Amino acid sequence: MEEKTKKKRVQKRAVRKKTKATESVSVAAAPAVKAEKKKPRKSSRAKSASDTPKLIVHLPTFEQVQLRAYFISERRRKLGLPGDESHDWLAAEQELREELSV
Repeated sequence: MEEKTKKKRVQKRAVRKKTKATESVSVAAAPAVKAEKKKPRKSSRAKSASDTPKLIVHLPTFEQVQLRAYFISERRRKLGLPGDESHDWLAAEQELREELSV
């Protein structure tokens, strides 16, 4: 039985060698055809997508800004600092954006 399997292996190798030889000749004759058949791997796409850093922008919600502006206005009134509601709101938005971007 071993002799039969050895013969089969030898035959398969011969067939492989013939197909490789014909492929190399056809590749030299028509390189564009082989390039069209070649498909990119899925894993290479996933790696390239994960390698590129993505900038994720988190915007604060209305409620977060509202609460922060309230505390800024309370602190401002307690310390007697100049300002108004719109400045408190803008300061709250800026602080929250800085916190969320880090």
